[in-house]
Amino acid sequence: MRAGSRAERVARHLDAAGLDAVVATSSENVLCLTGISSVGGLNHPYSSRALAVVTRDRTDAPYFASSRSDVDQFLDATTPLSGVVPYGTFFRELPDGVELTARELRFKEIGLDTEPAPDALGALVRILTGAGLASARIGVDENAAPLGFLERLGAALPEARITPAGALLQQIRKVKTEAEIVRITRAAACAETGIRAATAIAVPGVTERQLVGEFETAVARAGGRPRFTLIKFGREGVLGQTRPSEEPLRRGDSIWFDVGCTYQGYWSDIARTFSLGEPSARLASVYAAMLAGEEAAIEAAKAGMSGGELFDLTVESVRAAGVPHYRRQHVGHGIGAEIYEPVLITPGNPDLLEEGVVVNVETPYYEFGLGGVHVEDPFVVGPDGNRLLTSLDRGLVVLG
Repeated sequence: MRAGSRAERVARHLDAAGLDAVVATSSENVLCLTGISSVGGLNHPYSSRALAVVTRDRTDAPYFASSRSDVDQFLDATTPLSGVVPYGTFFRELPDGVELTARELRFKEIGLDTEPAPDALGALVRILTGAGLASARIGVDENAAPLGFLERLGAALPEARITPAGALLQQIRKVKTEAEIVRITRAAACAETGIRAATAIAVPGVTERQLVGEFETAVARAGGRPRFTLIKFGREGVLGQTRPSEEPLRRGDSIWFDVGCTYQGYWSDIARTFSLGEPSARLASVYAAMLAGEEAAIEAAKAGMSGGELFDLTVESVRAAGVPHYRRQHVGHGIGAEIYEPVLITPGNPDLLEEGVVVNVETPYYEFGLGGVHVEDPFVVGPDGNRLLTSLDRGLVVLG
């Protein structure tokens, strides 16, 4: 177990919470612990869930449970697994005389030869009893568990102590591994590719809907999965959550992007503002203040600073740069397998930045008559300065 590894971090948090094991129930937590992006967990989250279990004595090798239809995904694990338990019913035929590959033989042992548990709860009970934890202290992510799941687990293991552990898993995941940072960086690159493609067709007469289509096509071609695409022209940016319109782009309009995609399960969330032709003095001055706030946050963020302290610094920097009435409910968030993760950059938040946290800092501003003005980027908190994970120009770019 290398120093500073995810396994070491799990061990510290389990010890601090007095737990012998922790159970991940959400697709995001399963992804972070195993590297497996559960098809069932993403597409059928209420009926077909994957689970991951990390025990105190094997923090570097989780257990994995999945429906029998999706259990082949254990082959995608990026960390050794202590065991795999399938549940439910699914059929794969093996005719006589078929010679199996090594990969198929490895799957057959789990997917065909292992007697499945009846359901996800049964699979979890099998894992915990097999690991000698029937009377242990077990934390379960309550946030994605079905209603009554913790109570039913307690009834099945009456000598165990079952406690909620959603917040604990959030803290475990707060600091990213290098592999996770690579995925976040690739997600950001996919989004930047989409922005470049969309702005390349931003000429008078093009519509918001056409730019959305161009962005999402480019993201997919780059290997990403579009998740949200908010693109608005001019004063419509103040209504940025509405559907893209067929109104044409006009010279002098601003173009507001707030876009996100995933790459191998990890998120990007990037914002940019462009102007078709020379921007108005108002747009230029407001954007300069937003950029000043973002740059101040990237420069000042450091391990040991609270989310609340970074919030105050960012907002005050925007105000000092020319928008004295600037106000926000947040100016950023951690990002990873979920779009919003600790640390949240919110007023008074005591949660502390650590080395290896990826912060998505943003300074949005919405004004009737002006529209949306916004810049947003991810960066990694480092020991000797912070590393930006984007390469797209962060200035107010003038198109055409």
